[in-house]
Amino acid sequence: MLMKIRDGASGIFAYIIVALLAIPFALWGIHEYLGGPADQNVAKVNGEEITKRLFDAQLQDQSRYLRSILGDSFDSLYSDENKLKENVLDTLIQNALLGEETRRAGYRISDSKLAERIQSVPQFQEAGRFNPVRYEQLLASQGRSPSEFEEQLRQEETINQYQGSAVYSSFLPSKYMQRYAALKQQKRNFDYLLLESDPSVISVSDDEIASYYQSNKQLFNSLERVKLEYLEVKQKTIADALSFSEDELLKSYNDDPTRYQSAELRKANHILFKLAEDASEAEITAAFEKAKAADERIKNGEDFADVAQAVSEDTFSAKNGGNLGYLARTDIDNPVFMDKLFSMQKGESSPPIKTSLGIQLIQLEDITLPKAKPFAEVRTLIENELRAEASEEEFYQQHEQLSNLTYVNEDNLSVAAEELDMQVQTSDWIVGPTTEGIASFPSVVAAAFSDDLINKGLNSAALEVAEGHIMVVRVAEHEPAEIQPLADVAEQIKATLIQSKAREKLIAEGEEVITGLEQNAQAMDDVAKELNTSLQTIGSLLRDDDSAPAEIVSRVFSLPTPENNMPVFDGVELSDGKFAVIRLNEVIDVDEAAANLEQAELISLQGRYGRREMSAMVKALRETGDVVVFPENL
Repeated sequence: MLMKIRDGASGIFAYIIVALLAIPFALWGIHEYLGGPADQNVAKVNGEEITKRLFDAQLQDQSRYLRSILGDSFDSLYSDENKLKENVLDTLIQNALLGEETRRAGYRISDSKLAERIQSVPQFQEAGRFNPVRYEQLLASQGRSPSEFEEQLRQEETINQYQGSAVYSSFLPSKYMQRYAALKQQKRNFDYLLLESDPSVISVSDDEIASYYQSNKQLFNSLERVKLEYLEVKQKTIADALSFSEDELLKSYNDDPTRYQSAELRKANHILFKLAEDASEAEITAAFEKAKAADERIKNGEDFADVAQAVSEDTFSAKNGGNLGYLARTDIDNPVFMDKLFSMQKGESSPPIKTSLGIQLIQLEDITLPKAKPFAEVRTLIENELRAEASEEEFYQQHEQLSNLTYVNEDNLSVAAEELDMQVQTSDWIVGPTTEGIASFPSVVAAAFSDDLINKGLNSAALEVAEGHIMVVRVAEHEPAEIQPLADVAEQIKATLIQSKAREKLIAEGEEVITGLEQNAQAMDDVAKELNTSLQTIGSLLRDDDSAPAEIVSRVFSLPTPENNMPVFDGVELSDGKFAVIRLNEVIDVDEAAANLEQAELISLQGRYGRREMSAMVKALRETGDVVVFPENL
């Protein structure tokens, strides 16, 4: 039906349709509309779905992270976007496999450990204390609920626990450690000289250029590119344009005065006798007996602080008389403890109670009642809350209107722009993902090169490129990929051929020098003088030494041991275009029995071995599991 509406709608009829379409949104809300069609899957792991939505979010996060640490190198290292996509998908599949394995193996994170982990996150704290309101607000700003975040964190922590147990329980036999230590401490004496090419003496004919072009036309395909027109709605832009009068701010303050007050605080002391989560009945009974003895001492007149210092198993607080400081209701994830504390009278001590930590006695030393914060102190907070609420409502309204108008008027953005008082913007040429501009959004790039936009001339759907930011794009100009003419790439081909010929000539010269030296090992000094280069002599070099270029050191330690006082010759190309001629003179071995590693190095070696074992386990899980990938959805 929508296709018929689209094909027949124009002019005033289109606006009537938009108005009618708005009615169900007003009645039913826009949640289902904004949710879009059912999410596609990029993979299934033993029946567990990995959705396109999750994949795209991870891809965007990973791309931004790598750009932040690699800078300009990112584009060269990940020029092929498929490489990054494969890495992200492999990570998601690995996490799904490990998640299932941790559940099967019984790994879990207790609620108290999870709470401790969350409360330690600096972003969730204010003045060094966990703030539950800030916690929920930050998650809400990312479109996530606390339950979703906590489940994700729980899975990550259990996977880390599982990986840690696998890595650090692996065992490397001592004979292999001895062998490794002996090889690491082995030294080698060698000489080398460097040969350089001279591209200026290399000539390339027009026929060679033409022949290379004909044989490698696929290398000279220009990239398909597009220019886009687009409209966008940003909640931040809407919010920045909003303002509120003092009367409006005061009304919001007075409508809910309890919202802007400090929390009730209770100063608590405690005595703790610890119990494991899986403590036996006998252990629980024993802990209760110790707690009752402590309670009797307090009832008989001993000071609570003195008893805590003497018997409490919370050594950190015990030295301060069991003092836990002032606590708000939500500061500690220990419901039994907090319920009891907030039901007591000032100065009261509790009998022994069983909590998530063990058996505790509690003393309520002081109470600080809630106090209303003055308007001036919370004015900015109120203004930000009103701005967030109003901008969210306006954002979704504009989102809805833009989606409807650009759907009905499928072949232009001008109608929607005029109706919504927006400006149609135009991008630069886009050939793929970039770090800046609208091409930094994967969903925009995917839509830009789709059949609907390029061949059918349609507008895209409303694309949620970031939280509170939507765009509708269409192709303004399109240039298909095509083979560039020879005249445009002749200089590029010439440079390639010169470089190739120079390299071949240099390698041939190097091999000729090596052949000559093998016949007369003592002539290396003379060869260096003849070639106007210097002979470098390296003595007693370890394999991780940087006294010589890494490529030379690597080749030197791959050569066989010289025999009968006859050196071994070889050569290697270097990354800077030079060629090294090498003479290995001596290998100085270390007796395996005498070789040893420092503790830090031993730990590092065991860690590397453990990670290799972990990789093998993941590989086995993938090979034996039911992993299905849907590359067409990537």
